[in-house]
Order: sequence, then structure tokens, then C-alpha cells
Amino acid sequence: MASASVSEWLCEPCKEDGKEIKARTHCYECHELLCEPCSITHLRFKRSKDHHLIELVQFMQKSTSENDQSTPKPTSTSVNEDELASDFLKTLTLTEDTVLYHGAQVAVESTSVTSKPEKRTTPKQADPRRLKATKCREFSVKRLEDKKKVNVRGVLCVSDHVVVVDNDNNMLKLFDQNGTYLSSTELKEYTWGITCVRDSMFATCGFGNTVYLWTVRGQTIVSEDVSYHVDHRAHSIHYNGTYYCVLHRDNNAITILDKQGRQVRKIIMKEACGKKFEFGWDIHMDSDTNNIYVPCWNEHGLLCMTIDGKALWFTPLPCPLGITEIQGTLCVADFGGTCLHLITKDGEYVRKLLDKEDLGVGPAYVCYGQDGRLYVGYANGDNKHDMISVYTVT
Repeated sequence: MASASVSEWLCEPCKEDGKEIKARTHCYECHELLCEPCSITHLRFKRSKDHHLIELVQFMQKSTSENDQSTPKPTSTSVNEDELASDFLKTLTLTEDTVLYHGAQVAVESTSVTSKPEKRTTPKQADPRRLKATKCREFSVKRLEDKKKVNVRGVLCVSDHVVVVDNDNNMLKLFDQNGTYLSSTELKEYTWGITCVRDSMFATCGFGNTVYLWTVRGQTIVSEDVSYHVDHRAHSIHYNGTYYCVLHRDNNAITILDKQGRQVRKIIMKEACGKKFEFGWDIHMDSDTNNIYVPCWNEHGLLCMTIDGKALWFTPLPCPLGITEIQGTLCVADFGGTCLHLITKDGEYVRKLLDKEDLGVGPAYVCYGQDGRLYVGYANGDNKHDMISVYTVT
């Protein structure tokens, strides 16, 4: 049992404002300590209204009682490293208890938290030399009512839906997994990047210096009442479960935000790596190491760097634009080479997953979806600019 008392736990949002107010709850999803007013506010936000707030006093009393009686502990499940962010959780054991959930009392699933972070449990990685992509469908994202030529700037599969960013028509277009058009959502600004946040929630970024959160509900896309500011227009974004990694092509920089949208750091490439890189159209951040992978089309290669901006390796490629991860291996869309490359996270080139014979024209965007399928979008100007190709990966 931790020696810290409840009185030593301070509300984190208040602490950032220079106030020292005792925390009453801990958000199970955000891993954040909250006082009573902040707890109420937290459950009013659309993005966090379904979160679970653990009552600290009740939790401490129950945990102490169980430890004193030396009763057998219930079967526990491991947690991710990002669930260990708050110091007060170290050495404590979360057992069946109650939480605040829209003011009602409900049970918490039994969970154990150890003093040392446990390694993330990830599915067994596939041998990249054996990966095979088989085309299963192709569909157009063009609508009759589109006022301009379709210009795909991102494709994403969340839940049972496919979301496509149509930049020139200022639309988020929603399709089912068969490619049937469902609905569109108008955008106020040019949007260039899209990333999955969790389940049916995703984020976009663009020229308005803002990251927006969205949710797919039924057959529509609903805007969340949450947005995060960045200080320059963005061209790509990726969320790895802990950080939002935002790419800025115009000023050759990368912004890192935490899951609450607060800026952690900004990487100026000239300062960090000693040179300017002409970024491609996408970015990827590893969920375990937080290493950043950036296609650099003008330098003809894929750059890997740490979250602090230190360059680790550079793998030459003809003209890379897009990037995703397939079962532990990086998949890079090479517009100039008209292919998809497979590269390990250590920078070792494996082979081509798809080539010109499979794709026809140069790929620009690529996404390995929650459904285990690979989605490929193409650059504006070629004869497949309005098409999305779908592949099963085995």
C-alpha cells in the first residue's frame, strides 16, 4: 500500500493554474487527478462525458481494509504504460470498487497496478517477408453533387466505416466497408490529415491551426465539442494512444501534443537535425517507443527520429508520401516508385508489398484499418485520384 495520503494528491488542472486544491477523483481514461469542481466539469464535456472517475477516499479505505485482512487478490489484468502516469497509482491495487459515472455508482473492472510499468501486451508481430496483400475491392469517392474535382488528402477506417478527406470539396465523406456512400460533413477549412483516436473517434488537422475531434455515429460524422490549437497550419497528424504528432510542411516542423491537447514540444528540423527536410504527406508515431517516422519526398527516403528530434536512421526510397503500420512493420506509399514498401522499425528494408502492376499509378495515402484491411488513396492529377483501393492482408 502506498504511504501517500489522499491529502497529498492535488488536482492536476488546478495545479497548472497555480492552485493547490486537493483531488477527489482520478479519471480512469485520462489518468488525471481532479478536484470536485473539475470532476463535474470533466463529465460535462462531450469528449469525456463517458469517462470513469474513481473516488479516491473510498478507494483508499477499501484497499487498506483488503490488505490488512490479507485476503486473496482477485485475478488482475495488465495495464498500458500510459495508465501509470500518475504517481499515486504506483504500488496500489485497484479492486472492484465504485466510480462516478454521470453521477451514478457503477462497478470498476478488477485491475492491478504495480510499482514498475509493465510492458505493453501487443499481438504477435507478423513476419514482414510473408505478408501478402490481395485486392478485394475498389470504389470511387466522387459524388454527383461535388462542385470540384476530388482531391483525397487522407483515408481512415474506423469501426465499420471508411472516412475520406476530400480537400478540394472541403468534405469528410463517410462510406461503409463495401464502399457505399453514406453521408458527407462540410469543413470550414482545408484539411490535410486524419488519424484514429479510439473506436469510432478520429481527429483531423488542416490550415486553420487546429486539431478537431470527430465521432462516427450511425451513418453520420458528428463534430465533438473539443479542438486543440497548434501554432502553424498542419499537413498531417497521427495519434499513438499517448501523443498527437502533427506535421507542418511549410515551416519544416513537428508539434507533439499530449492526449489533452497540451503542447509537449515542438521540433524544428533545422535545429534538431541540422538540415531541412521536405516532408511527404503523412507521419507516423510508434506507440511503444514514441519514435517518429516521416516520409521525405525531396530527400528520397524515410526518416526516423526520437520524440526529442534526434535523427536515428534514414532509409532511401524514390518518392515516399504516405505511411502506416501493418502488424508491427512500416508500410510506405511511394508515389515516385509506384509501390508500397515494407520497412522494419529499425530501418531495414524488407521488400515491396505492392508494385505498379498491382496499383497502376502512384499511391499517396495508405491506412491499415481496424478491420485488418489496407486502404490506398492516390494523388491528385492521375486517373485514380477519386478512387480508394482495398486489400486484405494475410
